[in-house]
Amino acid sequence: MEGGDLKDHIVEAIRLCETSLPIDVKNRLKKTYENEDREVPKKILGALLKNVEIAEKEGRPICQDTGILTFYVKRGEWKENELHRIIVEAVKEASSKIPLRPNAIDFPSKKNSGNNTGRFIPWIVWEPGGEHLEITIIAKGGGSEAVSSLRVLPATVEEKEIFRAVLESVAQAGARPCPPIILGVGIGPSSEIALELAKKAVYLRPLGERHEDSVIARIEEELLRMVNRLDIGVHGFGGLTAMDVHLEYASIHPSSMVVGVVASCWALRKATLKECGGIVKITSHKMYLT
Repeated sequence: MEGGDLKDHIVEAIRLCETSLPIDVKNRLKKTYENEDREVPKKILGALLKNVEIAEKEGRPICQDTGILTFYVKRGEWKENELHRIIVEAVKEASSKIPLRPNAIDFPSKKNSGNNTGRFIPWIVWEPGGEHLEITIIAKGGGSEAVSSLRVLPATVEEKEIFRAVLESVAQAGARPCPPIILGVGIGPSSEIALELAKKAVYLRPLGERHEDSVIARIEEELLRMVNRLDIGVHGFGGLTAMDVHLEYASIHPSSMVVGVVASCWALRKATLKECGGIVKITSHKMYLT
């Protein structure tokens, strides 16, 4: 596959990411609407579903905040510098073609690049392994960053302290991250590990799929119940606050653990491009990351 062809495929993957919801997210949103019996939250949830329908039908972005794009990349046989160039060019083209709102602002000059590229942006994470090319694209808007937090706790703390750290983050954010959210919790030995695990936890597993470790699975369910007792709900009008909670962890340090919290708004946007034997498959329904 030539570089130009790959660029075109990445543009289409960005389009899919920005204009459609993964089926698990859409189904959970529909279920949330069906289960809601209060007038105002139900009306707003209905408007969200109508918004998704129009976006998919007309090929328009689901949200006016088209986010900052993150790429998780398994290179296969491609060279890193070549892939980097192609991804940046694809983002520029997608920004004008789809179109995407320009969200990349240079910090010192406060100037907007106009095409969603800038210093280290789009953010690219080079994943190990993989014989074939796999590119997973995540579009994360600014509103959902209201939940993001980091807390360093003693390694010996009880579970209730972890729960407290997560619940305080969600409660303080209120309706700003556009609930119902998908919440990711990462536990690890350092800040960067915890936050990266939390971000992957949001996007890695389909909604409703529990962690393979039974202890972590139980914590996920308990956190989901606790978060939803906050009754923040859609636009702060009450009801379901989180559609799901996923937790991922790494081994911690003997003296401390770091708890990272990351969320997606209701419009969880992702797409994966996978190339094998010259055949390219693009889907928003499944992550291929390990």
